Amino acid sequence: MNRYKLIILVLAILFPAALPAQNVNITGKVQDESGAPLVGVTVYQENNTSNGSATDADGVYRLSVPQNSSIVFSCLGYVSQTVRTGRRSTINVTLEEDRLMLDAVEVVSVGYGSVARRDLTGSVSKVEMDDLRKTSNSNFDQAIAGKIAGVVVTSGDGQIGAEANITIRGNNSLTQSNAPLYVIDGFPTESSMALAINPSDIESIDVLKDASSTAIYGARGANGVIVITTKQGIEGKPKVNFSSNWTASTILNKPEMMGSYDFVSYMFDFYDAIGSTSNPYVRNPEDPSNLYTLEDYKDVQGVDWQDNVYRTAFMQQYNVSLSGGSKTAGNRYNVGFSAVDQDGIIVSSNFQRYQGKINFTQKLGRKIEVNFNVNYSRSITSGMNPTSPSSQQTASSWFIYSLLGYRPIKPLYLLADGGSMLDDYMDENLDDSADYRFNPAKTVRHEYRKNVVDYLAANVALNYDIISGLRLRITGGYTMNNRKREEFNGSQTATGYPGSRAGKGINGGVYYTNSTTWLNENTLTWTKHIRGLHHLQVLGGFTMQGQTQSYQGVVSNNMSTEALGLNGLHTGDYQTVTPWEYNWMLLSGLFRLNYNYKYKYYLTASFRADGSSKFPEHNRWGYFPSVGLSWNFNRENWLKDASWLSTGKLRASWGMTGNNRTTTPYDFYSQISTLPGSTSSMDYVFGGVIVPGYYPSNMSNDRLKWETTEQYNLGLDFGAFDNRLKLTADLYLKNTYDLLLSATIPATSGYQTAMLNVGSMQNKGLELTLDAVPVRTKDFEWSMNFNIAFNRNIVTALNDNQYSLFSRVTWNMDYNSQYPYITQVGKSTGLMYGYIYEGTYKNDEFNNGTSLKTGIPYLESIGKDNVRPGDPKYKDINGDGVIDDGDRTVIGRGQPIHTGGFTNTFSFYGFDLNIFFQWSYGNDVLNANRYVFEAGRKAELNQYVSYMDHFDPVTNPDSNIPRIRARGMENYSSRVVEDGSYLRLKNITLGYTLPRRVLRKMHFDTMRFYVSFDNIYTWTEYSGVDPEVSTRNSVLTPGFDWSAYPRAFSMTGGISFTF
Repeated sequence: MNRYKLIILVLAILFPAALPAQNVNITGKVQDESGAPLVGVTVYQENNTSNGSATDADGVYRLSVPQNSSIVFSCLGYVSQTVRTGRRSTINVTLEEDRLMLDAVEVVSVGYGSVARRDLTGSVSKVEMDDLRKTSNSNFDQAIAGKIAGVVVTSGDGQIGAEANITIRGNNSLTQSNAPLYVIDGFPTESSMALAINPSDIESIDVLKDASSTAIYGARGANGVIVITTKQGIEGKPKVNFSSNWTASTILNKPEMMGSYDFVSYMFDFYDAIGSTSNPYVRNPEDPSNLYTLEDYKDVQGVDWQDNVYRTAFMQQYNVSLSGGSKTAGNRYNVGFSAVDQDGIIVSSNFQRYQGKINFTQKLGRKIEVNFNVNYSRSITSGMNPTSPSSQQTASSWFIYSLLGYRPIKPLYLLADGGSMLDDYMDENLDDSADYRFNPAKTVRHEYRKNVVDYLAANVALNYDIISGLRLRITGGYTMNNRKREEFNGSQTATGYPGSRAGKGINGGVYYTNSTTWLNENTLTWTKHIRGLHHLQVLGGFTMQGQTQSYQGVVSNNMSTEALGLNGLHTGDYQTVTPWEYNWMLLSGLFRLNYNYKYKYYLTASFRADGSSKFPEHNRWGYFPSVGLSWNFNRENWLKDASWLSTGKLRASWGMTGNNRTTTPYDFYSQISTLPGSTSSMDYVFGGVIVPGYYPSNMSNDRLKWETTEQYNLGLDFGAFDNRLKLTADLYLKNTYDLLLSATIPATSGYQTAMLNVGSMQNKGLELTLDAVPVRTKDFEWSMNFNIAFNRNIVTALNDNQYSLFSRVTWNMDYNSQYPYITQVGKSTGLMYGYIYEGTYKNDEFNNGTSLKTGIPYLESIGKDNVRPGDPKYKDINGDGVIDDGDRTVIGRGQPIHTGGFTNTFSFYGFDLNIFFQWSYGNDVLNANRYVFEAGRKAELNQYVSYMDHFDPVTNPDSNIPRIRARGMENYSSRVVEDGSYLRLKNITLGYTLPRRVLRKMHFDTMRFYVSFDNIYTWTEYSGVDPEVSTRNSVLTPGFDWSAYPRAFSMTGGISFTF
């Protein structure tokens, strides 16, 4: 028996060694450093790659391995990690970003495809999407302002629902569009449609800046290209993403106008200055014996009209999306919806947007994949009409002027009845010619303005892998953009009241602008790798695109009733319909070659041919080549020991691009126009009835062609210390020729001007972007981004024998006939033009106070004998003793010397803090508001507080602010040209992301809370409300400030989560 026990004991000891090791089923979750799950991470047993799996959409993996094994976690773009299992059944892992591989992993869209950043030969910038998603902007264009070197984002003012004006590397054209081409999910469009795209739906934004990148878009690539790609689905379980934010906005910097007592004091001086004995603030015209003194007004409460019109405005924004897919079924999907409701800081103004999108991808077998993408939005703007990048006037211009100028107090005898000025819809005691006599608080509440924009984009793409490395892609798309604008002015509005000098009575109008665009693109891409040394990709294809735009409108004046509103347009005494329709088509062929040797030496070459119906037949085709070279010198063997060097690349490129965005598609035709119902000189009598006459409105030109830009670029990409320090530098030179100008032609032609290809201009500049991570520990990180761009713009030629081009600005009848801007050969565009202001004439420059002393210059238009102390004094440049047109000169520049942005981001135990500064330096602003509110020219028009310091020969003889009713004021001068440079603390955002251990209990993947502040503080010498202003939005008239809608400070709280 003991023998059997011994045998059993020996077997018990030896048997386990003879059996294979017991397996353990291990599961867990893989996440990145922010706590977000990582999809597609390869998980395998060390030294046994056949035993592996991958993480799903939740970052979860499952793997069976022997006890005490090692598991490897590997993911492209992250540092691989090896973990000993021991006897554990659950292993969670956090992977760190492999910053040395970022350039190889980061994919950049370059038009008709994408490449890794390491393979770029051109200048392409990528928007940091994490920063974009953390902002509360309802439009993506404002969110990228100051974030990319060489990209300038400006808005005319602070109106809600207004699209920004974006330029890349300066302006290329004097009269045509300078906006970049937008490619949204592969669909090229000349409008950003910023109001139609939900920023939270955007996956990536890439900005193509040099010709090597943009020449593939040919006749539309001269102004740069912005490629926007929206989110697609990811295979895995359905994921719900939700975000919402709530914003309160208010004005921190309002114009400081005279209060009631100061205004009355000013009116005492005003009526004395004009020698009037009927000052209504002193004498009651119905009881002349009842006189008032200034002291009688000291305790009288006036009205601050800004306080009655401006308000704290609120915005709420909601975004929700569902994404996922099935590997088995071969599909992916992303469905989203968003809603924005934003009040303006002016009462009765509002912006709303409702947007939905569907993106669905389906595999059909192993070789075919089909993608459907539909985006629809409706935006509604009510109240003040928004500014568009091409507009010259806005509805807010007159209103802001009326708001600031309306007098804050009435004469005492008019206040005796106890009524409130707020109840008056107009100041009936002012002369009918006064354009500031309407109660702004009443007007803004009774005017009806509404803009509705419906936008639909539908795209379908088919990818067919013919053989390995050869792919056919066929895409088709359709967009619809319908705009409806409604206006109605009743009897209690400035233009609708019965006695208005506009003479329109109750009036209204409805206007429709419709645009449809179709697109077909067909490309073939061949990719080949030869022995791991040569890497080749060839793209060829042809595209077709067409667009139809139409406009029609109905306007009715002197309507018999306002009760029906716009439904009563038919009751007006006459109606006008002004329709038009435009069509254009574009046919293109394209080719691109990408080649590299050992990922060290790169060559990119492209060619595009465009045929456009916008130009005459023999100039219809244009050809646009480009070539780019780059050298990844950090991969050279002689630098293999330079462990501190992470990235090193030199880039050089050349290319030609075009700009075919003409004012109309028919500029080369002689167009026939008419002015029906206008009683113009073209009307004639036929059959006893007046009928409209038709006339040629322009001279045809069958030699027109597109503007062409030739661009050179040199670039450096440098990274050190695991890319904790990165520098990108670009030098560029752009020459644009064949500018489209309305040039003066001989009178013998029968026309004064014609559209011609004349003139040229140049842009050259330097762009620098610096990224750094000064501190990185396990729990704390500080990263920073700095970008700055210098651009010098020079006009190198105009028409033959033409050296100057003058530009008007329409805003005030006293100034509309003058030219405040000039463009000169050899100088930049948008130069401010006028007299140099030398202050005011002082008492000691006159004999007996009225006769100007000999030798002192005077305005020719005024005459020497009419000059008085306190009148504006201008510099006599040519020294002839008379101030005339020969003394006008350049008095300011509208273009900045450099622009940029600076961002600091701090992360600490789930908290993140982002601080962003934006600046512009070297540009001037023409503050036209001072010609009205610091002028003392009109009775009862309120003035800036600064005008209390105006010249007075007795009490204030040294002042350089002109006297009341000064002569010679109606001239542009350097008095109102101010330094528009600024540094703005644009945004501060503080967020907190819940830790994974908390989220697991709540069954959420991610959750973040944040607070954000925008337009916090601005350092500037500009005396106006905001230096970031250009209310006329033109390359020829930049930096003009007149009655701008104020920019608001905003506070936002938000939440986002995923489950």
